Amino acid sequence: MARKPPAHVRATLPRRREPGVRIALVDGVSTKGLARIAHLERTRLGPGAAAAALKSWQEFARASTDERADRLYYGHAGCCPDPLADRATLERVLRVLPPSDAKALRHRIEALDDRIGTLDD
Repeated sequence: MARKPPAHVRATLPRRREPGVRIALVDGVSTKGLARIAHLERTRLGPGAAAAALKSWQEFARASTDERADRLYYGHAGCCPDPLADRATLERVLRVLPPSDAKALRHRIEALDDRIGTLDD
């Protein structure tokens, strides 16, 4: 039976955090949910992506209509964070969470969505 090369085995192992680096947490998510978010960030998104996307979406929801238009324009231009990409990241996070955590976080996100209204305004 063939053996996997050691480099391939090491690449699939979970990565250790650097000493002194804090993990960005999403408030209101259980330990099991945080573990699933951490796995998604390790494999697909990057460290702290979920918390950063939630923070960015909250800031976007609290911004004025003119500021939202600017953020949408400049986010699509590539010079600033794209709020729609952050919202898509949050959807990915919701899909990996346990049902109870997903429900609670979805409720928070939908409250922000309601505050924004339609993006066509």
